[in-house]
Amino acid sequence: MAHEGTPNMAFAWRQGKILIDTQRQGRQLGDHIVFTIPFAGSLTPYRMSDASFRGIGFDQGGTLHYQFVSTLMKWSPDQNRWMRDGFDEQLSIRMAFVTRKISAWEGEDSQGLVGFLSASGSTDDIHPTFELQKTDGSAPDDGAYLVALTLFGTSVAGDQILYPPSKPFFLAFHMNTGGGFNPNAFSQSLAQFSGIPLSDYSRIDPLFDWAEANFSEIFPHPAQSRFLFGFYARCYDNAICLGSKRGRVFTTGGPFGGLTDHGPLKSFFDQAGIAD
Repeated sequence: MAHEGTPNMAFAWRQGKILIDTQRQGRQLGDHIVFTIPFAGSLTPYRMSDASFRGIGFDQGGTLHYQFVSTLMKWSPDQNRWMRDGFDEQLSIRMAFVTRKISAWEGEDSQGLVGFLSASGSTDDIHPTFELQKTDGSAPDDGAYLVALTLFGTSVAGDQILYPPSKPFFLAFHMNTGGGFNPNAFSQSLAQFSGIPLSDYSRIDPLFDWAEANFSEIFPHPAQSRFLFGFYARCYDNAICLGSKRGRVFTTGGPFGGLTDHGPLKSFFDQAGIAD
């Protein structure tokens, strides 16, 4: 059975990484963690604000953010698969007075504020408001919906990444107001998840370090990673940038000319000897 309830999505800064699900309230979804968030109620079955984010152990202050690293997906019982297009539901996340929307056609790579870190290096229990509805404002279809996120931290000014992005994790939403999508159906939908390419940020910085050490004629000095137009990237004094997005490696500038896709991250992890 899938985990049910209103989870505490706990995370912590430990040994140079943001670790997700330190309270063990998620479940495995392939190589990733998924938190299950049910919509229930007769008046607003598509709105929920009981689940919480909470972070501890951060040592430099600053602010915490999330970034969508996939589009919104919807389970199709008829096709027995997760759809990435062909539906008009959209998910809104309201947190720290900022609302971000994700759907099948927009929102991937957009970012939102989780909250500010206290002097003790923690956050309060932060309760985002999740709302799922169709574009015309009507209630979504009963069923399951899925989206992947990552968490990262910056200086208060936002100009420096203090806490590199976490390994991506998923939020799974489901509703059964019509009585046709019970917990067994929800568990079946997650069991059929076959995975999508996601950027594993915990290994991207070591990959960038490897590229700087082995290809100094192209990447001539250490550079700081940052988010640029949805890419996690490093840029150099020779106007070359190296970046990753949606599980692939890109460059731009210098001998590469414009934006160049060099293929999946996994092949570069293997080449650099960077283990899972």
